[in-house]
Amino acid sequence: MYNVFVLGLEYILSALIILLALRFMKKEGAYVALSTLIIASNLGVAKLFNLFGMEVTAANMSMGMAFVIYSIITEVYGKEEGRKAVWVGFFAQFAFVLLGLVYTSYSPSSNDFAQSYLSQVFAVTPRIAFASWTAFILSGYTAVWIHHALKGRTKLWLRNNAATKLGQILDNFIFVTIAFLGLVDLKTYIQIFLTTTVVEFFLDYIDTWVVYVGVKFLRDDGENFELFGPKSA
Repeated sequence: MYNVFVLGLEYILSALIILLALRFMKKEGAYVALSTLIIASNLGVAKLFNLFGMEVTAANMSMGMAFVIYSIITEVYGKEEGRKAVWVGFFAQFAFVLLGLVYTSYSPSSNDFAQSYLSQVFAVTPRIAFASWTAFILSGYTAVWIHHALKGRTKLWLRNNAATKLGQILDNFIFVTIAFLGLVDLKTYIQIFLTTTVVEFFLDYIDTWVVYVGVKFLRDDGENFELFGPKSA
């Protein structure tokens, strides 16, 4: 039960990061929150813990919130701005990893204590890096496209859930396939894909309210805030 409590704490902090950034920095805050969550997720993904008999990473919640930001930006500013958010997130991730590799390339002094820890954090193989970045861009674009395509024809909660869930399925499928197919047996490959997807599906149901509040913060006077249904395309 302790891990459930910590997961709840990760959820609350991730939501607060998004909402506080949007409340006080508006659109620029969305990019700040997105970059923050993605960089934090790159660290957290190395942490594994048990949750109801499943082994999951500590970054499922914070990384899942990236899709929430895509929905918020696409809802308020449109598809092109949503795509821009994907590239902002990619740049933050790429720069973080690249600088980390540079930091660990320094020859450590005799008093250094961080080299071994940092080396493990930034030990990115080309295959894993390619899998992560390809999945990130393609799934982000897909989520933005789905949300935009459903705008004006569905309620906000429906298009948000459709975009985030399908985007996460694609993200998991691309990453697991490129990173692990051929390196592990088929049963393990399927287990990795299914457990990650199931956990993200469950967590995704409790982030819809963040989208509503985030959209309200960004829309002037809340005039077009769609609480009960679509009002405009």
